[in-house]
Amino acid sequence: MLDNSGMPRTFSELYLADAYPPMSYPSADPAVNAAVALAAGLDVADPAGARILEIGCGTGHHILSLANRWPGAECTGVDISAKGISKAKNLARQAGLANVKFCECPLQEFEPEGGFDFIIAPGFFSWVPDEVKLALMDFIGKRLSPGGIAVVSFNVVAGWRERMAVVEKVRAIQELGDTDEMTALSVMRDVAGESEAVIVDDMLAKGAEVLAFDDFAPVMDAWSLGAVVKLAEASGLKWLGDSVSGERGDDAGDDAEGRTFRAELFCGADAVLGASLPVVSATPREAKIADFPMLDAWRQVCAREALPLPDAELKPCMFSFPQLKVLAAMDGSLSVVALADHAKKVAPELDFIPWLRHVAERGLLV
Repeated sequence: MLDNSGMPRTFSELYLADAYPPMSYPSADPAVNAAVALAAGLDVADPAGARILEIGCGTGHHILSLANRWPGAECTGVDISAKGISKAKNLARQAGLANVKFCECPLQEFEPEGGFDFIIAPGFFSWVPDEVKLALMDFIGKRLSPGGIAVVSFNVVAGWRERMAVVEKVRAIQELGDTDEMTALSVMRDVAGESEAVIVDDMLAKGAEVLAFDDFAPVMDAWSLGAVVKLAEASGLKWLGDSVSGERGDDAGDDAEGRTFRAELFCGADAVLGASLPVVSATPREAKIADFPMLDAWRQVCAREALPLPDAELKPCMFSFPQLKVLAAMDGSLSVVALADHAKKVAPELDFIPWLRHVAERGLLV
């Protein structure tokens, strides 16, 4: 990634200049993570009344979704981006979320009061210099409350070896043609072999905004699971397994699978674990459509601001602009019939009733 003078930008320069696309992260859902920890025998706090911290919160989309779900939780987001933190505070005000606060500062300078029951870093580790990686693990080791858990996600070297080879070829095409990444990827797609074409197609699907912070980021440092676990253990942490399934993989399995990404769960090294239990999956939600369909205040803000709407599992739901106009009208004042009439005007291509049923099934309605 180059600046206006053609010189490479550092990750901090990129991140401070451009906002990372807002996302919510199912792998960093404290409800799911707590279930995994409980299954491992850890007496973990109830997220509904817990202290929750997100490191590298950006514009706050994920931590705001948690604050919205659990009004009794004390949520905090920290990030180096002044623009990101300003946006996060503005979104919190719009949604009326008083149980979340934000801090603009580097992690190394962050000095919160007390410990946290849940610390999540869902898009941080692989995209910062090594000294910040060390600071992250050290912070978690010192700031987890008794019984607290942390989720750290990272790109896995096993699946990124071939991917980074494609990145280098695309960068060479960029230099030859003085062009942007998406154009260079399209050129690469025309000459790529079968395995490379799969990677290029995945990159093209991500889009320029995400690629700038991921595959083509100034820092994109893939690690092995074993190396991350060793670093965590050196910082006084204990590895519990995958943050969603609880499975304890290994480097050999990642190599065989060509795995590209992991989100892993940690607790304090001195935490006492009881008997292991199977991870219990959540009971499917029953989709109900009220006579006057309504989004909660946070999802109404997301619809108005053209942001992804987090569903019941924190999966980000993307909608077209016409569909967002329909969603923004779901404040509980319009009946299903009135909303259908509104949809005909602002989203004439929308098959409203099946679409509304889908919205309900995703757990988006109050």
